Amino acid sequence: MPAKSNIWFGLVVGISCLLIGFALSTMAYRDHYLRVPGSGLIERMNLELNLTPAQRDQIGDILRDTRFKVMKARQEFDHQRHNLFWQGLSQVRSVLTPDQQRIFDRDFTHPWEHHGHHGDHDDEGDDHLPPAEGAPAPPPPAAPQN
Repeated sequence: MPAKSNIWFGLVVGISCLLIGFALSTMAYRDHYLRVPGSGLIERMNLELNLTPAQRDQIGDILRDTRFKVMKARQEFDHQRHNLFWQGLSQVRSVLTPDQQRIFDRDFTHPWEHHGHHGDHDDEGDDHLPPAEGAPAPPPPAAPQN
């Protein structure tokens, strides 16, 4: 019967670990060592400023709208940075002889087809880099946004 007692012992240890984990996480949330995801700023404002439900809703809308605008500005910045990078490479290439351009295309523009993306570009399709052969044509400049 030692196998049966091992099962019971494992079960008791497992349940004990779950209960201890639950108690510790409850205390951590209660004492603000841990926070519920997404509730930080609005919850703090609600507690400290005693917001009305309408104010909470308005502040939530403002913060969501601001987050969207910040993400959009970052995308535009990344796009502009990408354009400037390719314009610079194109200017460098224009200084080179045709033989140097072939080497430049092979050794200096091709690596960015695989290593130039860091996941922070928008997905509009304008981040595809030119092929290794031919001039590294930068994407057309984005129209100024006012």
